[in-house]
Amino acid sequence: MFSTEGIVLNHTKYSETSIIVHVYTSLFGRQSYMVNGVRSSKKKGKAVFLQPLALLQMEVTHNEKKEIHRIVDFKVVHPFTTIPFDQRKRSITFFITEVLSKVLREEHPNNELFDFVFHAVKLLDDDIPGLANFHLFFLFQLSRFLGFGVSYPGDKKMSFFDLKNSEYCDVDPGHPYFIQGEILNNWIKLSYLDASELDSLQMSSLQRRELLQTLVLYFELHILNFRSLKSLKVLQSLFDI
Repeated sequence: MFSTEGIVLNHTKYSETSIIVHVYTSLFGRQSYMVNGVRSSKKKGKAVFLQPLALLQMEVTHNEKKEIHRIVDFKVVHPFTTIPFDQRKRSITFFITEVLSKVLREEHPNNELFDFVFHAVKLLDDDIPGLANFHLFFLFQLSRFLGFGVSYPGDKKMSFFDLKNSEYCDVDPGHPYFIQGEILNNWIKLSYLDASELDSLQMSSLQRRELLQTLVLYFELHILNFRSLKSLKVLQSLFDI
């Protein structure tokens, strides 16, 4: 038996009363857990606490030889106060969940990555300014934890950013995967913004759309099978981006 924090990714029904929930844990990385009886008449409604990105404290069994473990007990450590009631935040939640489901494949702990996602979810549930830029900020920061992020270039004037090789450069990289001009300027601004400063990133709908498309392409270039984000269109329509 182990005690661990967890971030719910998604769950599927299993039998009439149980579910299998996929969780990113602080102790074991990404894992799948059986939760027995959570859909029974006696515990009716408890499955709602396993909604996407729910932040949990769990008591679990773990056996390295098994693919599915068990959640013996769990509690929500940060009950959502705004996400379930805000359509824009719900769309961001499903987008982030889909992204995490594609990139979190390793079954070993990464405390820095876990802490980033955990605190980002709490921040999303707060009344933060610049909500329309939150998913951009999240993707940019996430790339750093996944090993292909970049830092603020400082005072150096760079003409291009090479998406394929993750580097700023002064000359055309010689392939189509690069950005320049206005979109590069917004990329650089995003690289040094703190989460509390998201409202300072002023962009038109078109600029925000282009930046999001660039970030998604950046992930596609560095993460295998990252294509076809189903939640992307919903997110774009709600924010008109």
